[in-house]
Amino acid sequence: MAGWAAMVQAIQAAPGSASPAHEDYWKLVKRQFPLDDSVLYLNAANVCPASRGVLDRHLEYLRDFQSNPSFQNRLKYEPLAERARAKAGSLLGVEADEIAFVRNTSEGACTIVKGIDLKAGDEVILTTHNHPSNLDSWKIRARRDGIVVKAVPTPIPPKSKQELIDSIAQAVTPKTRVISVTHVTSTTGVEYPAKEIVEIARKANAWMHLDGAQTLGALDVNLREIGCDSYAGSAHKWPMGPLEAGVLYVKRDRIPQVWPSIVTAGWSDSLVGARKLEVFGQRDNPRLVALEAAFDFLMLIGMPNVEARMRALAQRAIQGLAEMGGVKVKTSLDPKLAAGVVKFELNKMAVKPAYDLLYSRHKMAIASTPTGDASGLRISPHIYNTMEEVDRAIAAVKEIAG
Repeated sequence: MAGWAAMVQAIQAAPGSASPAHEDYWKLVKRQFPLDDSVLYLNAANVCPASRGVLDRHLEYLRDFQSNPSFQNRLKYEPLAERARAKAGSLLGVEADEIAFVRNTSEGACTIVKGIDLKAGDEVILTTHNHPSNLDSWKIRARRDGIVVKAVPTPIPPKSKQELIDSIAQAVTPKTRVISVTHVTSTTGVEYPAKEIVEIARKANAWMHLDGAQTLGALDVNLREIGCDSYAGSAHKWPMGPLEAGVLYVKRDRIPQVWPSIVTAGWSDSLVGARKLEVFGQRDNPRLVALEAAFDFLMLIGMPNVEARMRALAQRAIQGLAEMGGVKVKTSLDPKLAAGVVKFELNKMAVKPAYDLLYSRHKMAIASTPTGDASGLRISPHIYNTMEEVDRAIAAVKEIAG
């Protein structure tokens, strides 16, 4: 715990403030991560590094568990998990009882896909840029149960927020039972207007699920204000937490309508709230302690500050790329329609060669989509990045863009 205390003290004593423009503050935040200085890491939309404080707390409890895996020693992990649950609820603006701990966004999404009652002919509205766990999973269920999946095209980039709202509203029919969209797409970074889409779902008496893989730990999300019925996110992305840990939120009055995907020892009808959806057998208990530490780190900095800094980094990348010749930016230039995911293509070089060259020449670690309407290179900076790193990335792209 000494490492954690030192990190907290350092951040609290940092010069300046956590506003997006105070580089000295964010450079100190960056020092809390064990990133290799030779790597220009801009891939938060896939996997984020955990802070030293999160790693230290994880290793502390991992050693504790392995040194004494007795029932007696393991008793302490239940209250620790409940403490983490309360913090997850606080982070998302909901009750602790509405939170289930899953392994990642995919497991959370599939719990909803498989868990709610639907019959043949019922319609599910998605978008073409939903993640496979929130797109292909519904298609598999359609093959099994005869439901109808309607995938609304995702514009690249959208012209306006209203265009996104209308595309969903126009797909609704009297048979619509579910609307399931990605809050921010991992493909081109479209930020869907979640609250307005929830209103569409309410009018249709449909279940509204929100994929939060690119917003949990990135945006200051208040699910009570948004009003969705369920939401899932992973710890290993923007929350900067452990791998194979995630959160599934289900609104209190909707929980009885979700069948658990797994039932094993420890499951019962008496489980309170969303806990009935997380009984998977033996859990990696120290991992949930690390998840709590990730929440602590986010709350230490403050989610409004995290979001503001992340958006500032992303906007710098978008503007730098948009001003460059030989580059096509696929992410919206309107800050209201984009968050932390930035997608672009080079006019004179295919995606794979460009991706390989950026890493071999500049150790620039990003993501890529080789084909399809969302093809291109993806940059996704987070609070462990500096403005100087974003500028280096822009210069590296300019160098190979020709």
